[in-house]
Amino acid sequence: MDIPTTRYDPRITRLRTFFDAVPRFCDGSDTPRAYLERCLEAIEARESSLQAFAALTVDGARRTADAATSRYAANRPLSPIDGLPIAVKDIFETRDAPTRWGARSLAFAPWRDAAIVRALRVGGAALVGKTRLPELGMGSPAATVNPWAPGRSPGGSSSCSAASVGAAMLPCAIGTQGRGSLTRPASYCGVYGFKPSHGTIHRGGDGGGQETNTHIGTLAGSLADAWLVARFLSGEAGPHPGSFGLEGPALLPAAIKPRRLVRLEGPGWAKSDGGVKAAYEDLVAAIARTGIPVVGAASLPETAALESALDEAGKALADIADYESRWPLVMYLQEDTGRENFTSRAFESGLRRADISRDAYHRALRVRAEYQKKLLACCDDGIVFASPAATDTAPAPTSTGSSIYQLASSLAGNLVVSLPLMAVEGLPLSLQLQGFSGADALLMAHARWLDEAFSDGLI
Repeated sequence: MDIPTTRYDPRITRLRTFFDAVPRFCDGSDTPRAYLERCLEAIEARESSLQAFAALTVDGARRTADAATSRYAANRPLSPIDGLPIAVKDIFETRDAPTRWGARSLAFAPWRDAAIVRALRVGGAALVGKTRLPELGMGSPAATVNPWAPGRSPGGSSSCSAASVGAAMLPCAIGTQGRGSLTRPASYCGVYGFKPSHGTIHRGGDGGGQETNTHIGTLAGSLADAWLVARFLSGEAGPHPGSFGLEGPALLPAAIKPRRLVRLEGPGWAKSDGGVKAAYEDLVAAIARTGIPVVGAASLPETAALESALDEAGKALADIADYESRWPLVMYLQEDTGRENFTSRAFESGLRRADISRDAYHRALRVRAEYQKKLLACCDDGIVFASPAATDTAPAPTSTGSSIYQLASSLAGNLVVSLPLMAVEGLPLSLQLQGFSGADALLMAHARWLDEAFSDGLI
């Protein structure tokens, strides 16, 4: 593990991981408590400058790690994540720490755990704390800085979860994505991001809002941990009511070489920085040299139709997200009549969301249904969609960056994997891969093949 210093190099950077520590827990050469203490040392060393956490629950994490240590010594681990140090975004209810949603002074003290927090505890994971976020996910950015560039932002709104992993404080943290809040900060912070198919992980106790397009996902130091945690949560917490769960093995699926890569950059390409374009073109060319056909979306009838709908899809997502924010997010602002809990930026951006009409919402839902049909028409071609994960590297501290590359996949509810395989002037940039809803294990198998090919120098 190489803890970040000043420049990111995907060829040599190795962040903290959990999956490869488990065999050492089993043979007694390491313990969950010792592993946790190394995480806490990293937090102690960097948190004062990084400011990733809204709350720390260190005592409880140590008790959990001690219990896990005893279970491994007895050869009776509770689950594949027993002893895993982890953090959750501060929108999830936790009975041992307040939930603030990024507000300046508002704090809600739940009597229960969110569904995924309960699942983490049942599996023996050690909840180290809760990570910051912009106000209500849409207001002023958190004080957290980018682990690779302290003068820049880690993004939004799962940015601080990404930063805690990118700073090698933890092997994994939980985030959510309504527009581009998970895979974008994964790119900015140089970590693996996994946004599973919509609804595969139970959202109970996450604060609500944007019900039909918000995903729960993982930010991790390895692809193996990103899958391991998401798969466990879907199994233990269950899928969101009315949805299907995440299918596939408990551990990362075996690598499968993609049959075809389709470039689906859409309107994001025109807004992308020149350095991003150059790094992406180099990576795509290297992938093609492995024998994987790489084609533009316009070259295939089905994907051409999909690409032509990307701009409209992005606009539809904005209307859906705004309308579905009326409760509870906009409500929090409307009820803060003294304007004590949020900044003017949160009020300005948040209260505008209440202006979306029901008719506009209905139109957006119809656009989504048509876009999902176009996406499904591409499914039989055995393809993986590819694009940069962001238009630029980490933005200025007053910005959370552009989510344009994530809008269509968030609208459709299909899955995305973000692979940190590029760098631009010493800052991370990820390759974004999209698959088809319900085929999460297959996309992960393709992502694993590309990740391993990169590590082996084939790409």
